[in-house]
Amino acid sequence: MSEQLGNGDKVGTLEGHFTDSQAKADNFRNVSQIWRDKCITFDEGLDKLANEQSVIEDFREPLSAFSTVVTDKGQFALRKKSTGKDFIPTPHALRQIAVAGQTSAWMFEDLSTDKPGTKKGEEFKYRRDSSDADLLKRIVDHTLFNKSRFDQDKTRLFRTWKNGSLRAVLSDKYAIVNNEWYLELLKKLVPGGLLSHWRGDADSIYGNILIPDSIRQETDSAYGGMLSIGNSEIGLRRLSNLPSIFRAICMNGCIWEQESGKNVRQVHRGELNLDQLSYTIRTNIQNQIPLLSKGIDTLLDTRTRTFGDCSVDQVLAATAKQFKVSRSDMVGIRKGFDVEVGILGTDAKTSFGLINAITRHSQNCDPDNWVSFDQLGGRLSQQSEKQWGTLKGLARTITEKKDVEKLIGLNV
Repeated sequence: MSEQLGNGDKVGTLEGHFTDSQAKADNFRNVSQIWRDKCITFDEGLDKLANEQSVIEDFREPLSAFSTVVTDKGQFALRKKSTGKDFIPTPHALRQIAVAGQTSAWMFEDLSTDKPGTKKGEEFKYRRDSSDADLLKRIVDHTLFNKSRFDQDKTRLFRTWKNGSLRAVLSDKYAIVNNEWYLELLKKLVPGGLLSHWRGDADSIYGNILIPDSIRQETDSAYGGMLSIGNSEIGLRRLSNLPSIFRAICMNGCIWEQESGKNVRQVHRGELNLDQLSYTIRTNIQNQIPLLSKGIDTLLDTRTRTFGDCSVDQVLAATAKQFKVSRSDMVGIRKGFDVEVGILGTDAKTSFGLINAITRHSQNCDPDNWVSFDQLGGRLSQQSEKQWGTLKGLARTITEKKDVEKLIGLNV
């Protein structure tokens, strides 16, 4: 049976996939050639990043260098007084303006977001206009741009793009870890690595680095090793890198964590010693790569943990309840599980099948949720027999159709 990938491509049967479509010549024997062609090299990633970052304009200025305005198009903006150029805040920048002004971030977002329709065929109930922008302007003037409450001459970091978008308003103490520096470092630490599932923009990067077989030194598995990495120059997330494993047949990622495997997380605050940070990252990666084989073995062991007398819907409902997964995400996970059934048959009704359904769903999520669901897959792979039994015990208590529907949003 063929497997349908999220992007519409297909790979063949398990046997065909592992014999005909591997990128063996590139030292990625557990990477489908279909997927290998979608990956990029470090140099390609660095070129892409350089092109994207050419749009960035950073200003270290006081609040007094800007004024609030409503543009001719009826949008709230900050105007740089010296140039007269207007910058429209992104939702992230608006939240930072609200937090800095010690007011409601939800209100700021609400005033700048069109109201979706509630009736059939109604796209919008109404759209925000200049009156909403004017109200937002008055609130920002009253909070952040208020001389009696905030120092208007204190230097802040304003991240803008040349297209006129305001990406972030940060403290002058915010320490930017440059994405290009980070990617150059990773290129040295994982020579020959490939960038996979690459997401992000000029400000933030998210993705996986596939580790070549020549580094990983593990020879008898249909799984491969990678590092899940991320960094944001505007406060969306910390710098991080975490060991991960992927399954060749469907290119799912499963981030696993254990006591002997550490994640590097670096906050963007205060003075940063890049030499020390480089050493920490280097040490972490050198310690993680030998552990990936153990992580692969741990994941494979989950095939022995069956659903037993529990139905698929009961196990999914228990997963939603125990790990607080939303109903909309559970719909996506159920779709992922249905694909696993097509590949694994009855063997899908195991912890192994559940993990791969979750990490399959993660590939369709935004970056933050993508990482969170991969981490959930990792937590499940590290469960003890007792913990798996506890999850099944919870599943057995969910017997009412309405309770199942409430948790996973399906008609059963």
